[in-house]
Amino acid sequence: MSAAFDPEAAARALLAVHGAAPRLPGLVPPPPDPDAAYAVQRAVIRALGGGAWKMALLAGRDRHAGALPGRGVVRSDALLPPLPADACIEVETALILGADLPAGATAAAAADAIAEVRLAFELVAPRLADRGTVLPLELMADGFGSAGIVLGDVLPDWRDGMTGPLGIALWLDERRVAVPETAASLAEAVDFLAWLAGHAAAQDLPLCQGDVIITGARIGPLPLDGARTARARAGGAAVSARFAGP
Repeated sequence: MSAAFDPEAAARALLAVHGAAPRLPGLVPPPPDPDAAYAVQRAVIRALGGGAWKMALLAGRDRHAGALPGRGVVRSDALLPPLPADACIEVETALILGADLPAGATAAAAADAIAEVRLAFELVAPRLADRGTVLPLELMADGFGSAGIVLGDVLPDWRDGMTGPLGIALWLDERRVAVPETAASLAEAVDFLAWLAGHAAAQDLPLCQGDVIITGARIGPLPLDGARTARARAGGAAVSARFAGP
């Protein structure tokens, strides 16, 4: 980490936006490396409180994670505050931990720690004004742009491995959105969870019972385009959200 970069100052700037200040054009200076970006994440979570994580790829390539505030996790059909005009939505699966998971956990221990898997939305709205122009490490410092998680129903057959597509259907303002679904197996999620146990402990944010972990978009990100409702269904599980107007 460069001595010229101050993660606490970057975190204060992001926290101001969490508190309703205008979005930032970027972090000045930007984080010089992943360690610096993680230092910003830690400082933000110290202020807001943890309890959630997201799997992410830095620059679409290298596996990393975003530490997210637990207060950003809400239940299905919640009325959410206004979002920026460029906000996006993803349909995801969310792992809910039924036990603490320490560093060094095996894949078997990680699988055993999962209490349930729920259909979920992730909202994407960075504290940075134009995610198309900022550097990947700036988005990483900002929790990869996550703006909240909406937890839906438990997927009834998740223990069977979730191999192949789930058959997700998505509606925005009751308009069916026809988009392809990315398939991901439970085994892939478990592999990430075992890695995350070590990463989270190294960040002094160990995985705990009740933590929520989203494991990558199955649909999206898709622009909300001002939609006031969203709902999705996969088999016997559903998730929905309502969005307040500006």
